[in-house]
Amino acid sequence: MPNSSYTILSVDNDLPIREMIVEIVESLGHRCLQAGNARQAIETLQKNDVDLILLDIHTPGARGHQFLKFIRDRGILTPVVIVSGYVQKEVLAQVKDLDVRSVLAKPIRVERLTEELDKVFAPPKL
Repeated sequence: MPNSSYTILSVDNDLPIREMIVEIVESLGHRCLQAGNARQAIETLQKNDVDLILLDIHTPGARGHQFLKFIRDRGILTPVVIVSGYVQKEVLAQVKDLDVRSVLAKPIRVERLTEELDKVFAPPKL
């Protein structure tokens, strides 16, 4: 991963999961913002420049795919990684055209999240 610091938004209704993600992300030298629902996530995106969204697909207030469609319809092209304990094929089909980078299964492993951040923030290949 480049030696840059990024701002990552964790959107999950489960506070212990968000806190764990914050701890991992900050231990890697990045800033991590949190939102417990879609409304908080939208407010956070309006107030901050975010480099990556870690999105629980089952977030209250708007399902993850609805939240994703909402932000994409408004021109917000921030990369998104789905983080979920249970992802149905139908849900993945709904988000496939909304530029989702990948899906991380819960429980989140430090190594897997680190690998994903490395992939998202890797310099483009020429």
